[in-house]
Amino acid sequence: MHPAIIAIGIVAVIAVVIVRRFRGEPVDAKDLAVPPIIMLALSIKELWGFDHWTPANIAFLTISIIVGVGFGMLRGASTTLFAKHGTLHQKYTAKTMIVWVLSLAAGAGLHFGAQLIGAEEAVRPMTLSIGLSLLGEAIACGWRGLNSGIPFSRRSSDSRTDADSSPLSDLLDRDRRR
Repeated sequence: MHPAIIAIGIVAVIAVVIVRRFRGEPVDAKDLAVPPIIMLALSIKELWGFDHWTPANIAFLTISIIVGVGFGMLRGASTTLFAKHGTLHQKYTAKTMIVWVLSLAAGAGLHFGAQLIGAEEAVRPMTLSIGLSLLGEAIACGWRGLNSGIPFSRRSSDSRTDADSSPLSDLLDRDRRR
């Protein structure tokens, strides 16, 4: 698939997620865990056959991991968590949008910095930076959610209601009650 089509698709998905989260939505453990796992799995698949690990490529990948997870954690820490209908919900704030903008600027800076140090395009998959950022957000939001004492939402991805149970949410809620 052409990289431009992938980029447009990813931007569209991110836009939908941002709009939904600014409106406020339930926090489901599955929704926190699955997107970063998928994006990181795609990244690993892209990097799997790469065999030209220069110091520049390793440095870029290391810095990308730190920056991606770090900005994701900042974003996860900037959301508002609250109880609604007895379950955990989240809502993006103005601070979250500032972190998004700073994160995008850092990503652009990393891209140009990678070119300056000679890191190859193959070690810079877009899915990696998005996956790392989502992982950081999931870590911060999930940690805060667990410490809030409010049960995670139980919903299926199809109905988007609290009626159905997610096995991951059940596990987290059971662990929290101990």
